[in-house]
Amino acid sequence: MSGNILLVDDDPNVIEILSESLRSRGYDIESAADGEQALAAYDSFAPDLVVLDVVLPKKDGFQVCDEIRARDIHRDVPVIMISANSIQDSMLRGLHAGAQDYIKKPFSLKEIHAKIENHLAQAHRKKNLCEQNLMLEDQVQRGQADYMRINRELKKKVLDMRSLFGLSQDLNRLRDPEELIHVFCLTVVGQLGVSSVGLFYAFNEADDYLSYIGGSGVSETVLQSVRLSREIGLSRFLLGKQDIIKLSDEGCPDDAKREADYMIRFGFDYGYPLVVKSSLLGMVFIGAKVNCQDYASDEIDLFRSICTSAATGLENSRLYMELQSTYLSTIKVLVSTIEAKDACTRGHTDRVAEYAKMIAEAMRLSKRDIEIVSFGAALHDIGKLGVYENILNKPGELTEQEWEIVRSHPEVGANIIKNMKFLEAACDLVRHHHERLDGKGYPDHLKGNEISLGARIVAVADSFDAMTSDRPYRRAYSLEESIVQLKKQSEKFDQNVVSYIEELVAVGKIKR
Repeated sequence: MSGNILLVDDDPNVIEILSESLRSRGYDIESAADGEQALAAYDSFAPDLVVLDVVLPKKDGFQVCDEIRARDIHRDVPVIMISANSIQDSMLRGLHAGAQDYIKKPFSLKEIHAKIENHLAQAHRKKNLCEQNLMLEDQVQRGQADYMRINRELKKKVLDMRSLFGLSQDLNRLRDPEELIHVFCLTVVGQLGVSSVGLFYAFNEADDYLSYIGGSGVSETVLQSVRLSREIGLSRFLLGKQDIIKLSDEGCPDDAKREADYMIRFGFDYGYPLVVKSSLLGMVFIGAKVNCQDYASDEIDLFRSICTSAATGLENSRLYMELQSTYLSTIKVLVSTIEAKDACTRGHTDRVAEYAKMIAEAMRLSKRDIEIVSFGAALHDIGKLGVYENILNKPGELTEQEWEIVRSHPEVGANIIKNMKFLEAACDLVRHHHERLDGKGYPDHLKGNEISLGARIVAVADSFDAMTSDRPYRRAYSLEESIVQLKKQSEKFDQNVVSYIEELVAVGKIKR
C-alpha cells in the first residue's frame, strides 16, 4: 500500500524508527518535531494519514488535531494519536479532538503498521465512495439540467405548434387583407423576435410587380414606393429556390443580387417566397433578431410554416375578394332589374345602401358589420322581383290583397338570398327592414331589440330616402323635414339610429 504519512513527535528516535519501517513498506514520509511544524507540514505535504504524539512543544497534539479537523471538515484524513500518558484520559481527549485511533507508548511496529493500513484502507474506501457520490450527484444534476432543457425545448415546440395552428386557423378565417397582414407581422415578430419584417404581394394576378403591403420595424413611407418584378431578379431566384435565402449570399445571380443589396439597405437580412400552386404571389423579408443571436434551425422551420400559412391565407383573401366582386356585380344587375320595374324608385337602392353604410360607420361598427349592413341595404328590396309590375306602378291606392303582395317582399327577398353563403348574413336585414319597434311591422311582428341593429339601420335609411324622394302622390320632404318626421315616429324607428343620420345631415355628409 502507498500513501503520504505525516509523523509528528518530539523524540527523534521515534521519528527515525517509524520513518524507516514505513518507507520500507512503500509510504512517503514527512516529519515534524513540534505542533507548529506539524501544521505547516500538513498544509504543504497533504498527508493521507497523520501519526500524532500528544506531548509536543509549542502546541500539544490535541490542539494540532483540533486545527487539522478545522482544515479537514469532512474528516477524510485519519489521525492516530500516541502517548505515554494514561490511556483512558488521553484517548477520550483525543477522540473529542477528532482522532480516529489511539496507541500507547511503547508500541510495537506490527501494531502501528496494522492500524495505519486499516485506517488508510478505510479512508481510501471513503474517498472512493465520496467520489462515486459526487459523480452520481453530478450525473443527477446533469440529468436534471438536460431534463429541464429538453422540457423547455418541448414546451417551446408545443407553444410554437399551438401558435402555428392558431395562426393557420386565423389566416384561413380572416378575409380582410389588412387584418390578415397585421396578424402575420405580429406573429413573425412575436415568435421569432425579429427586428423588422416586410411583406410584398400582388393581389391582382395580372400585376407584373410586387408591392409593399405591410410590415413592422421598417420605413413604410419609403417601402411603399418600391416595386419588385415578378418575373426577374429576386422573384425568379426565390421561386427557383422555394426556400429562405440570406440576402448577402454571393450565390445570387447579378439581377437578384442588385435587388438583394437594395433590400439590405432597409434592414432586411433574409428573403422567403410566398408560393401557391407553383406561382409566386409575394415575398417576405426579415431582419436580424432583436437579441442579435443567429436564427436556430427550428426558428427557420417555424418561419417557413408561418409564411406558408400566410400565403394560403392571402390567396384565400384574394379569391374571396374576387367572389365578393362577382356577387356585387350580380346584386347590381338584380337591383337594376327591380328599378326597371318601378321607375319611381330609380336610384333608391344605391342611396339606401350609401346612407346605411354611413350610419354604420358613424356608429363605429366593425368592418364585417358595416359590410353586412351595406349588403343588406343593397338587397333590401330584392323581394320586389316577385311583385307584379302593375302593382308596383299602380297610380291609385292599392287594395288590401295588393298590399299583402307588397308586404311579402321582405320575406320573398330573404328566401331568395338565404341559400347564398356569401349573403346569408344579410338575410336578417332583408327580412326585417319593415319591422317596427312597437311590433306592428312585418313579416314577423318583432319588437324593440328583437329587431337586429342592422335591420333598424336599414329601416331608417330606407324611410329617410323615401321621404326625401318625389313620389306620384307627394313632393319630396327636405332633409330637415325628413329628420323631423323620423323623430315623430319613435314607435317605429330606433331614435339612436335617427340621431346618427341627423348628425350626418348636420355636418353636410348627406346632401340632397
